[in-house]
Amino acid sequence: MKLLKILALSALSLGAVAPAMAQDTFVSIGSNPVGNAAYQWAAGIADLINRNVDGVQMTAEGTKGYVANVRLMLDSQIEAGFSNSKLAYEAYLGEGDYADVEPGQILSWMSIAPIVQHVVVMEDSDIMDLSDLAGRRVGIGQPGGTSMLDAEILLEAIGLTPGEDFTDFRVNLGQMETMLSDGQIDAFMWNGSIPLPPIIKLTSQNDIRILPIPTDVSDAIRAQYPAYSEGDLPANTYEDQPDAVPSYRLGNVLLIRADVDEEIVYQATKTVMENLDHMATVHPAWGRVSADSILGGFNAPLHPGALRYYREAGVPGIEEFVTRTAN
Repeated sequence: MKLLKILALSALSLGAVAPAMAQDTFVSIGSNPVGNAAYQWAAGIADLINRNVDGVQMTAEGTKGYVANVRLMLDSQIEAGFSNSKLAYEAYLGEGDYADVEPGQILSWMSIAPIVQHVVVMEDSDIMDLSDLAGRRVGIGQPGGTSMLDAEILLEAIGLTPGEDFTDFRVNLGQMETMLSDGQIDAFMWNGSIPLPPIIKLTSQNDIRILPIPTDVSDAIRAQYPAYSEGDLPANTYEDQPDAVPSYRLGNVLLIRADVDEEIVYQATKTVMENLDHMATVHPAWGRVSADSILGGFNAPLHPGALRYYREAGVPGIEEFVTRTAN
């Protein structure tokens, strides 16, 4: 017993003077349902950071989407997340749907390629324009995702009310792709980063059409919601789509909590920006990311760690951005 007591005391003594083992900092990135573009991005970033930045363990989190990500960040459930420029600015200010939260908790990090509004039908469908959606079965995205809110804004602009003028299905993009292919719905709407993997899958097995969104409709939406911007779906985004399709866009952004360590954000930003060629192999949207585009769509200030790297890298317009978002 005496020997055991001495050993125990010795262990306690050694523990008291031994240096604490360094622990990794865990950072979760909220994305959208597994298999969609933002999840691929988050997984690609996490893998890149984990292989190149010491002391950080980053993970991609499958979530219900961009709306859910902002709430998860505000609730300290995740440290970073993909969203859109409209939600990002409201969350930073504590306005709109976020009037119940303290401002300044969520900051800008990286801007990715903008998201583009899609309205998809089968090639042989008799739905030729948006007005033909009346009386049909239409997928509009899952609750908690920004695409569902975008669909509701588009539907309001064309005078259609879900549940009254047509039957709405509130499910994710992967489910809508399967349902359209199987004839369970007649059309679906999704606002996402191109090209969308489920639509690529759909075109590999079916002939589809993407409906044009008339200019007067997109102009009305942009007048009411300035966060949206002009921009068509480019030609050849998908198989058998030789022409550009009239549409509109929304800034697609990666956000991060203000309380994440500055050095971690600096090193993560540096690693991603200096490996954009690799990120383009993760998803084609990253092939359009550059120092010239990384601030696009943001109206909220940058995290200090990201700002430090962008200044070092000489990102065009960085000081003008700082002045604008400070005001």
